[in-house]
Amino acid sequence: MFKLFIFFISFFLLGGSKDKIITKKDIINFDGKKREYHVSLPKNMSKPIPLIINFHGFSSNAIEQQEFSQMDNYAHLNGVGVIYPEGINKSWNVGLKAEKFKNEENDIGFVDALIDSVTSKYNIDSNRIYVCGFSNGGEFSYELMCGLSNKIAAFGSVGGNFIINEGRSCKIKREIPLIHIHGTKDKFEKYNGYNGYYLSTIESVNFWAKHNQLDKLVVENIEDTYKKDRTTVEKYTFYKDNSDTKVIHLKVLNGGHVWLGSPTFDLLYQKLLFGKNNREIDSSKELIDFFLKYKLSDFN
Repeated sequence: MFKLFIFFISFFLLGGSKDKIITKKDIINFDGKKREYHVSLPKNMSKPIPLIINFHGFSSNAIEQQEFSQMDNYAHLNGVGVIYPEGINKSWNVGLKAEKFKNEENDIGFVDALIDSVTSKYNIDSNRIYVCGFSNGGEFSYELMCGLSNKIAAFGSVGGNFIINEGRSCKIKREIPLIHIHGTKDKFEKYNGYNGYYLSTIESVNFWAKHNQLDKLVVENIEDTYKKDRTTVEKYTFYKDNSDTKVIHLKVLNGGHVWLGSPTFDLLYQKLLFGKNNREIDSSKELIDFFLKYKLSDFN
């Protein structure tokens, strides 16, 4: 029933046109298991297209992430394909043996195999592959920075912080472009504080700004055009001279644990539990605009 409701909401949001977004469900065999993913491609595939892999949060799934993020609309307008993989036990292995995740799968290996499979089936530009995710999916995007930066050009997280596990190092030589979007009132992925595993949001961002040796910072206030949501946005851009690599942090003051800017959130989710949404930014648009500035060959 919930998925049927999701379909009708999506149908309404997409202007009632069923043929605008076509999603294909596919499977690859990895580590003796059938791993599912959903592929959403633009109509024009005559040239190799960029690809975004978008990871759902803990206890969610690929279809919910597709509808929650509404990424397909803007992606297809820009000739970009999107993949939504399914995590084992509705989660992603971020190296943290916390009971809530119950996941010790080789998910980095799975994504590695997934990229190989998808690029062999479809007309994908392997020089322009990007990853992002929400919550646990955002945490996993951080994991992929350490584990698969040889195949992924740029990274993004919405409401998911970086986890440095005991004894784990992240020895990456190349520069890593990152965009991280987070609400300061996020109850599930704390904006401030460190609990032994999770870095705070600003510590997560600073880790990669330091890695990239970005020694300059610009802070901008995004115009508050929709005051009813009682949230505002500050944009932090870390950069340096003689490099196009940036780390961008969109700090949503009073924002909750939300794919911020999601048009479906206000219709489907409880604000008392997840917190406030924001209308000044659209996380999917921010991610795509950021990603398309980078190619993997920029870092070879």
